[in-house]
Amino acid sequence: MANKSKKQIKKWSQSEDDMLMRQVKAYPQNLAKCFLVVAQQTQRSKGAVASKWYTKVSKDPKNVAFFTASSKHISKNRKNGAGVASNYSIWRKLLSVLKLIK
Repeated sequence: MANKSKKQIKKWSQSEDDMLMRQVKAYPQNLAKCFLVVAQQTQRSKGAVASKWYTKVSKDPKNVAFFTASSKHISKNRKNGAGVASNYSIWRKLLSVLKLIK
């Protein structure tokens, strides 16, 4: 009889969640790099970190690292969403409001 070992699932700690949030707040323009840094520090895969961000941490209403906006919608912790063109960011909106771009 073969001895099958089950892969151990490591629960996320609050300090790991906080580390992920700090990284994304520091570098919201490069989520892939944030996920890689946190993965290295927590001994988790980059995919596990990305999954944690998209499924749990970013959906918590108290965790807002960045947002995008259009006249129809505001997306918290997402680069784009309903009503927001993928090349349209809050910075573009701000520059438009300040009349620095058209």
